[in-house]
Amino acid sequence: MAIFRNKLDGRATMLRPVHAFGRRASACQTVLKAPDVSQVHALVRWNSRAWEIVDQSRNGTTLNGERLPGGRWTVLPAGAEVRMGVGDETVWIADDLAPPATCLFPSEGRGAAVVLNLRENLLPDEQQPEVNVYFHEGKWMLEHIGGIEYLSDGTVVRTSGSTWEFVLGDDLASTSENPIAASAPASAEVSLHFNVSQNEEHTSLSLVADGKSVSLGERIHHYTLVTLARVRQQDAQKGVAPQSQGWIGLDELSRMLGVEPSYVNIQIFRAKHQILNALPPRLAEPPLVERRRGNVRLGNYPFEIQGGAQRV
Repeated sequence: MAIFRNKLDGRATMLRPVHAFGRRASACQTVLKAPDVSQVHALVRWNSRAWEIVDQSRNGTTLNGERLPGGRWTVLPAGAEVRMGVGDETVWIADDLAPPATCLFPSEGRGAAVVLNLRENLLPDEQQPEVNVYFHEGKWMLEHIGGIEYLSDGTVVRTSGSTWEFVLGDDLASTSENPIAASAPASAEVSLHFNVSQNEEHTSLSLVADGKSVSLGERIHHYTLVTLARVRQQDAQKGVAPQSQGWIGLDELSRMLGVEPSYVNIQIFRAKHQILNALPPRLAEPPLVERRRGNVRLGNYPFEIQGGAQRV
């Protein structure tokens, strides 16, 4: 991940594969407000081997004190000082010149970046997850309590204590060819087997994948899943069309479970994390829990429910 750090205030910006500096916000990833800076002052790009810079301005750009020739790409050396105006607020130091990477970069450019895994990224951490960032069908997605949305370069991702900027550091077409992202059949042969105690206080889950059963033990989040499974089962018995089966408002689900919606969301993330890690490494899986406009439902998994006080 390549990072330019401002000489005046120390803030950092992470370079995209093609990165523009200048005054025009609609055209530049890093906006400079100094009056002697051009609308698009300079471009920096990754040429698959090194970072290079080209001047696009009227007043000029210097690299380590030497003015760059207009229209000619010049390789950036490590630690280079790039000046795009008179004041120090227009001077940037090449702190890091590693290849571009898709990541979450902390707001204000202070702190460590989060390099993204294609399958799952629970934030702020796996113990108290509030959002999940993952790659699905050629796009990066953000899942949160309100639903799921596409991530585009520059989107702000927030949790209760942190804010990041989504930095798209690679080509989506090449990412979609990654063997992790496009590894397995579209519909994995995975089923869920729940066992619920008579008093409904204990729920264990076994995952059957490729004919092999894996016990996931007893967890609180398994009861959230079995509750969603029961809603889907009830709808099927009522003759509801498959595409409409199982949907329930997150608020209603939280009332059924006797907890806050935010806690339900945490349980869903924890369940996804456990099941994802239990699946064979290159096995694709349908979404465990689907979301739309404040509603959720169990994904398209075959399931069995044994025991429990509730009878469907």
